[in-house]
Amino acid sequence: MAYQLVQLDIQATDNIQCPHCRQQVINWAEEQYVQPCEHTLFIAMDIGFEYITDEFEQTMRRTVDDLHANDDQVSVIAELMAAQYPEFTIYQSDLGIEGYSRYIGFTA
Repeated sequence: MAYQLVQLDIQATDNIQCPHCRQQVINWAEEQYVQPCEHTLFIAMDIGFEYITDEFEQTMRRTVDDLHANDDQVSVIAELMAAQYPEFTIYQSDLGIEGYSRYIGFTA
């Protein structure tokens, strides 16, 4: 398994920081609340992607454009878990919508 899944026990409106550099990659105090750092591979939700590096996208079975075009037929988390990136950690948190999650990938 190339990834580790970490379930965060936080509220949907809590900030999320990088485990390496401690930058707030989700920072609700900023107008642009998505603030990826150099360790961030992707920021996604069950309903699509907010950010992804080209390096990570190239290891996925499908492109983000393909996933967004067929969003009613795909599972974002399944696509992330199937990526062939060498080692990464997925932080999963509540999105604030019943049954939906946010996923943030960091380099290992």
